[in-house]
Amino acid sequence: MAAARGDLPAALGNFEKAMDCFSSQGLPLESARARLAIAALAADANGELARSEAQGALNAFEELGANADVDGACALLRTLGVPTKRKPAHSGLLTKRETEVLRLLSAGLSNPEIAGRLVISRKTAAHHVSSLLSKLAVRNRAEAVAFAAKAPQT
Repeated sequence: MAAARGDLPAALGNFEKAMDCFSSQGLPLESARARLAIAALAADANGELARSEAQGALNAFEELGANADVDGACALLRTLGVPTKRKPAHSGLLTKRETEVLRLLSAGLSNPEIAGRLVISRKTAAHHVSSLLSKLAVRNRAEAVAFAAKAPQT
């Protein structure tokens, strides 16, 4: 309500209290969301504070795997003039099938070969490849294979 009234100092204070309360209660997602709200409120008045808070919120969202919130933090950072690049997702976020496809990519198989091995259509194989490239935040098959080579084996 303070923000709606245009009382920026009171609104910032309220969100800081909320952030501290969420942190003390062991609620990191809610705390990071309050931190992002602080950044959004401070965007016009204090760019340095806004950038710092938005970056801190982004880091927390990435740690938590809160992808929708990561996107929101990245969007705010871009409006603040900060270039962002999403960190690669952890391979544990891949589905079982995507993990199989990544293993076959690492063996040098093409999409038609992957489709044949997994008894799926070529289109489905291509979809799995596209999905895992997106989740790993890589641009191509070679980068996905390099990521797989560096990832700890489970």
